[in-house]
Amino acid sequence: MRAVARGVVQALVRGVPGMIVLGLGAAAAPAPVVAQEDFRAAELDRPTRVEDAYPIKFREWEFQSGLRGSLGEGDRGLLGLLEFKTGLFRNGQMGVEIEGGVERPSGDGTGGGVESASAHLLYGLARETVSLPGLAVRLDASTPGAGAIGHDDWQFGATGIATRSLGRLRVHGNGGYRLAGEADGGDYFRFGLGADYPLGLFSRAILADLYLEAPVSAGRARVWAEIGTRLQVSNWSVLDLGLATRIDEWDEGNANIEIVVGVSRAFGIPGLTRVPPYPNPTIP
Repeated sequence: MRAVARGVVQALVRGVPGMIVLGLGAAAAPAPVVAQEDFRAAELDRPTRVEDAYPIKFREWEFQSGLRGSLGEGDRGLLGLLEFKTGLFRNGQMGVEIEGGVERPSGDGTGGGVESASAHLLYGLARETVSLPGLAVRLDASTPGAGAIGHDDWQFGATGIATRSLGRLRVHGNGGYRLAGEADGGDYFRFGLGADYPLGLFSRAILADLYLEAPVSAGRARVWAEIGTRLQVSNWSVLDLGLATRIDEWDEGNANIEIVVGVSRAFGIPGLTRVPPYPNPTIP
């Protein structure tokens, strides 16, 4: 199974440079894509880890970039993310990501590099109804990285996602499994519970979550608590800011805090967005 998944993601990841070039060119002169409600989207690491069950719009493209900085008495570092994703088919999105940066483990020197290059597929199984939540599944694959912080082996993951609206409040549940090499900590389960709520008349939302990774083999669970906000700064752009802390490290005296900041921009690529012909006014 790992061999089959590895072959699929190798084909996807080889297309990363082309997608980045295509995306940068289109973002410089984007077609008008309406994305006013993007501030309500709960997206992975933007700024919280728990995401909602809704892919981006059909034939919409989105560029994301972000930084996550660690402060405190334990490990310190600065990690960056570049991501392109698109709604190439209805109810689904696919994307590619590159993560890298620098880290200074407690008591050691500073090391940097590329953590991994990744590809994902998110498919919406069902829209929310009166009686049922919105449902989706996400599949991920990551290549080995490079440098001191790079992953040593391939990783693969599958996550189930549910979203339920309670008035203006939306609640999200995530649960999945990650295959990882022993050098990268081994396989683990992951669970998350999050929520988002819009603020007044402004295009802004507050998000918060609890996220847990439970190793299959020996080792204690890793637990994060996060809070953040997403602000629609233009028709196509969203700014996100957040704070996070790893709760399970506090009992060791490592009072760690992470600061997250990022921006996303939605756009369309001329020629890929189908526009119906304007009716000829001379025809009776």
